[in-house]
Amino acid sequence: MTQGLYAKGLGKRFPGVVALDDVSLELQPGRVMALVGANGAGKSTLIKILTGYYDSYEGQIAIDDQPVHIHQPSDAAGVGIQAVYQEVDTVLVPTLTVSENVLLSGLATERRRFLNWAALHQEAEAVLAQVGLTLDVRRRVEELVLHEKQMLVIARAVSQKVRYLIFDEPTTSLSLPEVERLFGIIRTLKAQGVGILYISHRLMEVAALADEILVLRNGRKITQFPASEFDFGRISEAMLGSAVQDIFPPKTDTPPGETLLTAEGLTRRGKLKDISLSVRRGEIIGVAGLVGAGKTELLRALFGADPLDGGQVCVNGQPITLRTPEQAVAQGIYLVPEERRSQGVLVEEKIQRNITLPFLGQFSRVLGLIDRLREREHSVNTISRLGIVPANPDAEVQSLSGGNQQKVVIGKWLTGQPRVVMFDEATQGIDVKAKQDVYRIARELARSAAVIYASSDIDEVIGIADRMIVMHAGQIVAEFTAAEFDRARILEYATGSKPKLM
Repeated sequence: MTQGLYAKGLGKRFPGVVALDDVSLELQPGRVMALVGANGAGKSTLIKILTGYYDSYEGQIAIDDQPVHIHQPSDAAGVGIQAVYQEVDTVLVPTLTVSENVLLSGLATERRRFLNWAALHQEAEAVLAQVGLTLDVRRRVEELVLHEKQMLVIARAVSQKVRYLIFDEPTTSLSLPEVERLFGIIRTLKAQGVGILYISHRLMEVAALADEILVLRNGRKITQFPASEFDFGRISEAMLGSAVQDIFPPKTDTPPGETLLTAEGLTRRGKLKDISLSVRRGEIIGVAGLVGAGKTELLRALFGADPLDGGQVCVNGQPITLRTPEQAVAQGIYLVPEERRSQGVLVEEKIQRNITLPFLGQFSRVLGLIDRLREREHSVNTISRLGIVPANPDAEVQSLSGGNQQKVVIGKWLTGQPRVVMFDEATQGIDVKAKQDVYRIARELARSAAVIYASSDIDEVIGIADRMIVMHAGQIVAEFTAAEFDRARILEYATGSKPKLM
């Protein structure tokens, strides 16, 4: 008997769209196969077939030479296939506790009238310990930050008796130590004979983990080769169908203009400590730091989403009040948030509705009636400008790839008059081509506004920023001009191994 998960001729078609076409793969126990491809390549469709999301599809699936029929998630779980998805909020119940989420499948089949909650909490703690995660298991999931939710999903998956585990962009919200911990978990599972299908846009992760690399493009299998033959250019060209040019747009030689925003002594208890900065028209300010450094908290404070305990923000030299996002938007301060699906877009609404919603008053006529023709013309122009695919204003956002969803998040702010546009982890979970588009849009915005670009990817900040501040433990610990950018030095400040420079 030949052991392994075998899929042959998998295909999925929708009206007018071939999402997956004649894709075959072999995933063997104790091996890691990396699945890579641009957004829209068919990766998500393949995952959904293997995990029972679709009740009908083309092709056959077999495990250990025995045909299996997977038409719902319980079918996949029954044969030992599970997944850790990129969008953690789609698989967690925010109003339930950590314990309840970890043990959800067991609780769903529990027939006893009374539960021993003390024993259940203890069991949940033991599960979390498998991935080195220490949390109060009585906390509700909605109180957790993004990387804690991600590790919680991973803990729940690895605690169950899986034979084949699919990871879909699992590191997008993890710090460097947490990434290393995850890699350790994957290597342990591999040693235990679990087959791993690993999906990531971070090709260096692929090089570090994979035994085999499978590339999809436009729903078809393009190539497969051993990881020992890894070559960035080869993979990128297979993904995109052409050679990759410079990923970052050229930086401007023009000196920045007037100061648009200044912040002095921003403080939020336990989150931010005495933050002062200024941003000028015509420049991109990078905010570098590991997960938990305070980057998101700073941007949310400047957007009026989180309260401050002290400090002052000025726009064009005038003090302003920022207690709500509405006040920030009125000042031309816009945010592309870290969690795009839960905070950046209405996923069940159309592209057009998302693009025009923040400034709907611009399209209103007498008595508040909306000029639908003007609204549609504007959304069509925005879709064209940003290269959103499909170019259909009536398409629901949830049907788009991650990169195109992110373009919708950005596109809604183009309706206004931006002074300061803030990007928070804007390229997590999107492919190299979509990243290029985001960087291009950020540079275009910086021609007439100021851009603050926050990321835990140090190389990304170096590539996009004209000037950089580095954060650690809720405070700014260093500032560099583009001429001073040095990856090793920046990382020393970001990890706290060097004392505050400023």
